[in-house]
Amino acid sequence: MRFRLLELCARIDGNPEQHAMLRQLSSEIEDWRMLLTQAEQEGMTPLLAKHLIESGSRYPAWVKRSLHVVLERHHRLAEARTQLLLKVLGLFRQECIPCLVLKGGVLAYTIYPDSSSRPMRDIDLLLSRDEVDRAQSLLKANGFRQEKAVIPKDHFHLPPLYHQIGKTSVCVELHRALYPECPPYYPEVDFDQLYSGRQQFTIGTETASTFSDEEMLHYLYQHGLRAPLTYESFKLINVADIVGFVETHHENLDWKWIRTNYPLLCTALPLLHHLTPWDREKVPPWMIPENKLTPGPYQGWPHKRMKELKAEGTQLLEILHRTFLPSLWWLKMYYGAVSTLQLQFCLVWRHPRHLYWWVRMYRSLTQ
Repeated sequence: MRFRLLELCARIDGNPEQHAMLRQLSSEIEDWRMLLTQAEQEGMTPLLAKHLIESGSRYPAWVKRSLHVVLERHHRLAEARTQLLLKVLGLFRQECIPCLVLKGGVLAYTIYPDSSSRPMRDIDLLLSRDEVDRAQSLLKANGFRQEKAVIPKDHFHLPPLYHQIGKTSVCVELHRALYPECPPYYPEVDFDQLYSGRQQFTIGTETASTFSDEEMLHYLYQHGLRAPLTYESFKLINVADIVGFVETHHENLDWKWIRTNYPLLCTALPLLHHLTPWDREKVPPWMIPENKLTPGPYQGWPHKRMKELKAEGTQLLEILHRTFLPSLWWLKMYYGAVSTLQLQFCLVWRHPRHLYWWVRMYRSLTQ
């Protein structure tokens, strides 16, 4: 179970409603060590520290010292990532290879207070299918080490590359596509179209490109909250990305265009209010839901393998419940089900059909 306090911190800027809730919850925390561990797992340590301070929450002195040590490490990692990204962008510029920076590689320099506030495991770049292999070879020729892991030729990204920056090994992944080809299935991506609508931002001495704001918001939702069932559950830093992006750009986003082209996204955004309350002065009124839902990620099969579930002591009936009756919040978020009829359709057909796809896939691997 995630700490409710940590969910409330899944945003960049705080607000009075959130601050009041944080002060109350911080006084009830008994296991601060577990909270700090979970914060690191969720990529949330910098934001946790920020919101505890800004809300005036009370917490033990040793927690403050621990946060300071971890934040220093995040600062060093961020500096290494910045150096790596500048090196990659410089090489691509010299060889006239266009690319689009994805996810945290953009947000860390555009909406977060500083790059260390947005931890990330790697740097992701999208390239055209015609250029991605040349780009991979270029980086390998310039001191990048390719991981030996076997990745299918049609996978949406190439094998990870690593480069040593001082004492830090930094990873970069070059993508030929944005999403894997499996359920829940994703919109087709045209690199040329995305690149033609790109916008630019500055990192040190380099100018980088990324998606338009509307396309970026849609990608953050699809990548962060609609990953395949076998992937890890969404991380709270992904929620913070979306909340921070919307509250930063809400006045300039073309909501009519988004509603027309990405209706699932518009269904999902109000649901984030149940994790961390939207700032009512920074979002349209339709994003503030009237009802209350308990947020919860998908925890059934195949997200967790049967051996793992049984090893945890989970009984068969509980496994079936988690698998076939996931939380209402998750069904709405993942499938875009709004009405009672849509939810019933998801439970009796769409979700079971989705599970059956994974049954057939795993069965094919054993034949």
